[in-house]
Amino acid sequence: MNNTIRVRTDWWLLSAALALVSFGLVMVYSASAVSAEVYYGKASWEFAARQLAAAVAGLALMLWLKVSDFRRLRRGPAVILPWCVVLVLLLVAAAADSRAHRWIRVPGLGQLQPSEFAKPVIVLYLAWFVAWRGKDINSRYSIIPTVAVVGLTTLVIGFGDLGTAMVLLAPALVVYSVAGIHRRHFLVALFCAVLVMAGFIAQKPYRMLRITSFLGLTEEKIASDPSLRWLAVRMASSGAARDSDYQARQSRIAIGSGGLTGVGLGQSNQKLGFLPEAHTDFIFGVIGEETGLLGCLALLGAYLVIFVRGWRAWFLTEDTFGRYLALGAATVVVTQALGNMLVALNAVPTKGIPLPLVSYGGSAMVGTLITLGLLMSVADRVPEP
Repeated sequence: MNNTIRVRTDWWLLSAALALVSFGLVMVYSASAVSAEVYYGKASWEFAARQLAAAVAGLALMLWLKVSDFRRLRRGPAVILPWCVVLVLLLVAAAADSRAHRWIRVPGLGQLQPSEFAKPVIVLYLAWFVAWRGKDINSRYSIIPTVAVVGLTTLVIGFGDLGTAMVLLAPALVVYSVAGIHRRHFLVALFCAVLVMAGFIAQKPYRMLRITSFLGLTEEKIASDPSLRWLAVRMASSGAARDSDYQARQSRIAIGSGGLTGVGLGQSNQKLGFLPEAHTDFIFGVIGEETGLLGCLALLGAYLVIFVRGWRAWFLTEDTFGRYLALGAATVVVTQALGNMLVALNAVPTKGIPLPLVSYGGSAMVGTLITLGLLMSVADRVPEP
């Protein structure tokens, strides 16, 4: 293959990313201005300013990756070293954060969430390894290393952050499925993933509370059924609020209150103490209330652009490594976005999954922009069809 590739900016992809970042900054300020003053004793613009700083840093990394040739990353050390660094940070977070096992406090920078950086690292690993193994993808020498890398990363993250662990599995399943893994291997991997997730749910009672609340099993129903006594005992050990679907219900009320065009930016009522985590995991509820159905559809359209341009890069890129890199990057971003929206609509059990480029969170912002930078590096070098 010719080593010279003509670079053309994928303006659809770049515009979607910039639009999401800009819209996210506006919504973070709208959703956090009141709570920053009332609940945190900070200035109304505090959270928005922090998000802006993270966005600037993330955009710089995204643009650097965008102009860099993705083929330079097609080397073992360029893939394994970042994974080792992230794994060490994950272990440090698990030990340092005795409560949530997610955060590392960095003086002057706030909190760092290493699991957000695991997403681009896993995408990079999958693309490199699957392209390297090629037709031997069904060999045990291909499956075992991937199970070890993805499995170990997921286990460390899932101990404290089940939502991110589930998101990490999506690109692995999609990439290996497209690469031609045998159906038997795929089903075994899927079964093991479900089994591990079930174990993580049983590990912490508050996760079980979220599942039972979503299924309509109240504490009264569980206590009155002798066959569920073990479940009642297990959940009684949780210090979590018993009304585990409260956030999802309030989010759905917010979205329903927005109607077609919304009540207007800054005019949400649910963010005034009714909807917890209004500027983080449940910001979609505020978006639905303030911008209405049209705003939600526009937001969904931006993620759809990322999905379509990612698959376009997959179909047209000649380099195998680049194809899987684009596929994995698009999958992880869109899967996370859909997961957040479904939680906000109370269509799936409550889980802490940020809305990419929109929810407040510096680590999430930078990690997502790095992922999109990898995708743009491939998309900008797609040959003309």
